[in-house]
Amino acid sequence: MKVFILEDDVDQAQLVEHWLNEKDHTCQCFTNGRDFIEKLPFEQPDLLILDWNLPVVSGLEVLNWVRSSEHKDLPVIFVTTRNHEDDLVKALDQGADDYLVKPIKQTELIARSQALHRRHVMSQDRLISIEPFTFNGNDNTITYNDNVVKLTAKEYQLANHFFSNQDRLISRDYLLETIWTKSSSITTRTVDTHISRLRKKLALNGSTGWKLASVYHKGYRLIKV
Repeated sequence: MKVFILEDDVDQAQLVEHWLNEKDHTCQCFTNGRDFIEKLPFEQPDLLILDWNLPVVSGLEVLNWVRSSEHKDLPVIFVTTRNHEDDLVKALDQGADDYLVKPIKQTELIARSQALHRRHVMSQDRLISIEPFTFNGNDNTITYNDNVVKLTAKEYQLANHFFSNQDRLISRDYLLETIWTKSSSITTRTVDTHISRLRKKLALNGSTGWKLASVYHKGYRLIKV
């Protein structure tokens, strides 16, 4: 796996590079967002690790650029000193696939990097059609009844997961573990917020033939009505 690391703390970048090299991954480090953006079109990394707090161009601005570019499907781990849930949710909604709060732990970095890469490889070119919905993972859109609905990365993953597990009760903790890679900084309220948005965007209230139902103290179940 080839990894691009955007981190202005040279010692931190070299440490992350060392950890990944030990697992036979190759890395290229950048200390500022401009160099990172200029280099990306000429390379084919498999994973991006972005620090939030950077001079001149922030990690969030780089993330927004990546998601609007031809490299929009690259998996991104966001690294930050911020551990407030609202900040982390903001990063995820902007397009980060996962996050790590500093100080980074070696085993957690390796595990999340490899898991995210595996999920990315498995999700490539995936297209699902379930009446009346058509899923397009290339741009995180779902079409139904002539409506093209743009979802965030997390909303799309949730929708994909529920439609792949129809009629199954899925707990909030399981969704945190599967979609967000569970951390104490993200709570089940995050799941509930995303579920509410997804239900509204896809009209999963029964009017489309599908209902995303809440099961008290248990989780959620997608059912055909």
